[in-house]
Amino acid sequence: MNSRASASNSQEASTLNLFCAQEDEAWRVHVSPLWIPQYLASSFDRHGEAFPVLLDFEDLDRQMKRYGAEYEKRVSTTGDVELTAHGRSAHALGEWLSTAFASGMRPSGG
Repeated sequence: MNSRASASNSQEASTLNLFCAQEDEAWRVHVSPLWIPQYLASSFDRHGEAFPVLLDFEDLDRQMKRYGAEYEKRVSTTGDVELTAHGRSAHALGEWLSTAFASGMRPSGG
């Protein structure tokens, strides 16, 4: 998956948007195709999906506070989570996700 930044200003060009759907104990993570940090690209398939991933949203909250980074977190009534961050906050969100991939991504069972 390639980084595709078509927005005119850098804040819009670096907006990381993730949709996380829980499946049993793991999460299926979908990334918006508009922008993704290069270091995350190999973690997603050609459809912008990674599965299975272990996510800790409390850890995300702590990391974003530590960096003074703002982000939006929307939780659906079914428990799915959408995360969006812009600019340097998008990079902080990306760092958290790369750590989750490194420590909690398991090979798919089929």
